[in-house]
Amino acid sequence: MQEQDVLQLSQLRGEPAVTVLVSTHRTHPDNKRDSINLKNLVSTAEKQLLDLYDKRTVWPILEKIKELETGINHQYNLDSLVIYASENFGRIYNLPVPTTDRIIIGKRFEIRPLLKALQQATHYYAITVSRHKIRLLEADNDSLIREVHNEDFPFENTTYFTTDPMKLQQDSVTDDLIKEFFNVADKRFKKYYNENPLPVILLGDVKMLSYYQDQMDIKGIVTGTIHGGYDDTVDHEIPRIVSPVLKELQAKKQEDAREAINVAQSQQRLLTDLSDIYRAAVDGSADTLYVESNFFRPGTIHDGSITLHPDENDNKDLSYDVLLPIVETVLQKSGKVIFVDEGLLNDYQGIALVTRY
Repeated sequence: MQEQDVLQLSQLRGEPAVTVLVSTHRTHPDNKRDSINLKNLVSTAEKQLLDLYDKRTVWPILEKIKELETGINHQYNLDSLVIYASENFGRIYNLPVPTTDRIIIGKRFEIRPLLKALQQATHYYAITVSRHKIRLLEADNDSLIREVHNEDFPFENTTYFTTDPMKLQQDSVTDDLIKEFFNVADKRFKKYYNENPLPVILLGDVKMLSYYQDQMDIKGIVTGTIHGGYDDTVDHEIPRIVSPVLKELQAKKQEDAREAINVAQSQQRLLTDLSDIYRAAVDGSADTLYVESNFFRPGTIHDGSITLHPDENDNKDLSYDVLLPIVETVLQKSGKVIFVDEGLLNDYQGIALVTRY
């Protein structure tokens, strides 16, 4: 999933547009219940659609939903699953973020789970570093995607060492050989990075990590380090070991958001009124929209002004959620949308916009 997917979905319109959100499980035997839960939600969606629309309108959409449902392998579930279906569109996403089971029927799709997933997911390379071996793995949060096994990696040191007793006593000689080994390893890694640039997390002892980073041609891509020896660690254990670093990165993102908002406020570039935020989005001056993850405001937009309505709809009909048109407009004008933890924007009623100027 890429940001372009979210932008495409935000621009789609159709009535009915159906979003089915279902909480799922990553492991057996819990994920055995996911298919039953999804079937029940699909049945509920079918009933709701038939209550609202005639059969001729509903059946093509139900066929899309059921076709998507049959193609799901629940052994590969993450934390949630979302199905999008309308007359001319159908797609499914597995997401690494939790959700509550919901069915949303309206004129547009519920895209917030995708935005949250994009921001919380960390797709990264893990490189284990030692003087004996370099391993390259690719992971998404705490799920291993692959360990590279080919002519490049694992890269074992069969050349860059000495057995000469005299040279072994000279630290500079052995250090230079290790650095040369790391330099070659980095040249091999650059090929993968250039094809798919992702953040890098390094694992190894302190001295080796320092040497390796010195040899890296591309600076600033290492987002975390973990100390220890991981030459023989089972591949799927590596993401679990990396998990605490990812949590620290997520916490830093929240703190960075708080700091950016404070700076913007001091520079008089912060808007908190919904109508002001919407107008800034429309005229292209929106840089970053910060929204609490549970934010929902029912209302209507007319002539650039927002009128809020009492929240009397337990299903939260997205046709009247003023956040969605704001988010869509910000994205379409090349702005950013960042969801933050509940309570971080208490001083701003849950939403704040940093303008470009």
